Amino acid sequence: MGQSTAMDGESGTGPSRLGVKFAALWGCTVLIKLSFAVFLPLFGDEAFYAWEALHPAWAYSDLPGGTAALIAAGTAIAGDTAFGLRWPFVVFAAALPWLVVRMARRVAGPEQAWRAGLWSLPLPLLLPMGVMGLPDAPLTLAALLALDACVGLLRRVSWALCAQLALALALGAFSHYRFAPLLVAGFLGLWAAGGLSLLRHPRVLAALALGAAAWWPLLDYNLGADAAGLKFQLLDRHPWAFQARGLLQPLAQVIVTTPVLYGALLVASFAVLRERFGSRASMPAASGIEAQRGRHLLAVAGVALVLMYAVLAPFADRARFSLHWPLPAYLALMPLVPIWIDAHSRRWVEEWALGLAWLGTSLLAVLMLIPSVPAWAARSAGTPLYADNLLGWSEAAEALRPRLQADDALVADNFMLAAQLSFALDRRPVVFTLDHWNNHKHGRAAQLGAWGYDEAGIARIKPGTRAWLMFEVEETPESEREPWVARTCTWFRPAGPRVVVQGPGDGKRFWLMPAVRDSAGCTGLISGSSQ
Repeated sequence: MGQSTAMDGESGTGPSRLGVKFAALWGCTVLIKLSFAVFLPLFGDEAFYAWEALHPAWAYSDLPGGTAALIAAGTAIAGDTAFGLRWPFVVFAAALPWLVVRMARRVAGPEQAWRAGLWSLPLPLLLPMGVMGLPDAPLTLAALLALDACVGLLRRVSWALCAQLALALALGAFSHYRFAPLLVAGFLGLWAAGGLSLLRHPRVLAALALGAAAWWPLLDYNLGADAAGLKFQLLDRHPWAFQARGLLQPLAQVIVTTPVLYGALLVASFAVLRERFGSRASMPAASGIEAQRGRHLLAVAGVALVLMYAVLAPFADRARFSLHWPLPAYLALMPLVPIWIDAHSRRWVEEWALGLAWLGTSLLAVLMLIPSVPAWAARSAGTPLYADNLLGWSEAAEALRPRLQADDALVADNFMLAAQLSFALDRRPVVFTLDHWNNHKHGRAAQLGAWGYDEAGIARIKPGTRAWLMFEVEETPESEREPWVARTCTWFRPAGPRVVVQGPGDGKRFWLMPAVRDSAGCTGLISGSSQ
């Protein structure tokens, strides 16, 4: 393209130099991710996935088995530490910008491909991706691998691309139920690109069959567990009633993506949609019909996913963090932005978008530092910056560690506290939990029951066994704390005073109580001393 050649001469940033710049910035972001993976305290959900990793299975009540399997592999290689748990997810997330470059090469020139990669690096939502051992990194990697394979298949059907597609579909199936909407978006993109004829090709059909077979373990689990996973993911966690605050989801996406970058993604994608469905082209002619069809696939798949989440937002789960859900869509649309900028000479958009995006990423890095630095974490207590799901667990475990003997039973009042204690106490596999509402709210009650770590398991503890009971105080309303603690009198009698354990900056409290397995009843469990 003439415009690209002129720009190379003026700025001296040809494809090779852009590739070096991309690799350098990518390396810096990976180092930042690795640093957070080492120092960021364990998140509540990833602690539970690490607990699941001690009980290998193809599927669990909350997720397919892929996340737990990655954690098991990571800790087997790098040890039972936060970094050991997280490093496979960092590796998966580190591959995402390179996949953006790869997809862009299929629909644009080399220079625009490197620029697309450079655009993806400061996407704020990408910074925490992979830092924690959560299913989003393999899920997003699976989505981009599948899209890249489909764009390549529009040009030529090969065994390598079909194998990539099969791997991507299997990885997505083992990552999360949330891979299903991505499949719908991908199908719509393939339809818009005129690629449905690929579904008649034997190699493609074989890849799809392998991808479909990867859902069997999840289906088999639900068939044997009264559909516990499906009920939670599709029914229990969603109100399916209109909530006006869900209408703010697009505005929240604009903020977390940064406004200019978000606008550039939408404008570039709508330009391609107008080219596909409209009467006039607003994008430059692609180098070959296959590249043009690839643009159509990426634009429709990306926009469909963004719209899907925006439409569902007023009716779906708003109690959990979901700002990152549309991230695969933004990465899919990224290759279109440099093409649109060059076609309309909007270099100022590039400067402002990248500048604001790097600023947003820097601010997010500072926020992620708060729970990583003990002094900052303590000062954030009582403010919205207090990372509740990351903090307080180490203090609870350290208070328990010198008291706990190998033959003692350990009872936590909710699943998240139990999971954190399991990891902190040398990957202790057995931690019992009370029937807390959080266990049901987060879809973990069925799994605890399957392991025998619920109240039915507590009832089977041998009489006379010493136990340690730990309560996360603020997780129970003050008016309900006394009867909640007294609930343990069904199985235990007190064996000493209560100890109060403070989290960082008094932002969290735990009650630790010694007890003995005895169903004779008890009094005085909520009195005692403090630490």
